[in-house]
Amino acid sequence: MMPYEFETAVRNGVIRIPVEYKNKVKGKVRVILLPEDVDKNAEAKQFSFPYFAVDTTNYVFDREEANER
Repeated sequence: MMPYEFETAVRNGVIRIPVEYKNKVKGKVRVILLPEDVDKNAEAKQFSFPYFAVDTTNYVFDREEANER
């Protein structure tokens, strides 16, 4: 399956294939839609971590112990 990538507008649920690809595409096709007007902040929110605090006032860090592996 040879992929072709192009940008087009969807009008009344119809996606038009550009002229340069019409002769190359026949029969069944697989369509993957990637809308350009996606809220980019929504993607960032999906991968963000919640805020949390850790009290380290009584913790003693030992560099030698941390590097033992």
